[in-house]
Amino acid sequence: MPIVGRVAAAAARTVAAGTARLFCAWSEDSPVPRAQDRRCEGVADLAARRARVLQAVLFNERMTAEFLQRHDDEEGLAEFSQPQEVIYDGANAFIHVAGRWTGFFLADRGGPRGPNDPLWPLDALFGARDDAVEIRSEAVRGVAATRCRLTLDLARADAALPPGVSVPAGPYRALRAMPAEVWLDADGLARRVAVSVESADPVTAASGKHAWTIVELWDFGVAVDITPPRPDEVVPPREAYQDARGPGA
Repeated sequence: MPIVGRVAAAAARTVAAGTARLFCAWSEDSPVPRAQDRRCEGVADLAARRARVLQAVLFNERMTAEFLQRHDDEEGLAEFSQPQEVIYDGANAFIHVAGRWTGFFLADRGGPRGPNDPLWPLDALFGARDDAVEIRSEAVRGVAATRCRLTLDLARADAALPPGVSVPAGPYRALRAMPAEVWLDADGLARRVAVSVESADPVTAASGKHAWTIVELWDFGVAVDITPPRPDEVVPPREAYQDARGPGA
């Protein structure tokens, strides 16, 4: 099959694989992530639109470390010192804080994933345009893959996904042709998807460099059990983080 056809089929083929382990990163200069770019790592139930991960508090581990260093003389930051367990469930994200579950902007889980969801790049890949080109062969986590460059049309992705797709900030025209790269294995599964998005760092944004949100997938078919908290187990963020800081905080 021509590379354009393989890329066009990759998102649906990958979701059909069912489950996988995942790694998500935020990189300010390369679609190939480094250790310091890691946001989270865990498992995904692709069919159920769920993921369970340990996640850096901020965009990635480097940003979290820099934040803690700048505020190392302030009290009440213990909850930021370690990655937190997060369950992504459709449009929702639940955070485990001090033994309790909380969440921000909780909505109907049947809606689109937010851009901060680790599997958002895979949703965006449903918008692959017909311009994919093969770059070279590379390995992703020891598996041979074909690296391709393309652009994504998020309107096309929105039409292809029943829940739709959320979009990051930016002009509509840019969202119709977002730079992306994908690494496909011999079975046509996406082993890595990197999508260029607007940088959260104003210095990077002003420099004209690409900022990348990246997901890697491996161990397809791994046993996964992801159970989101029940509504009566979820407390407001203020209550959860106050408990984390302790009495009198």
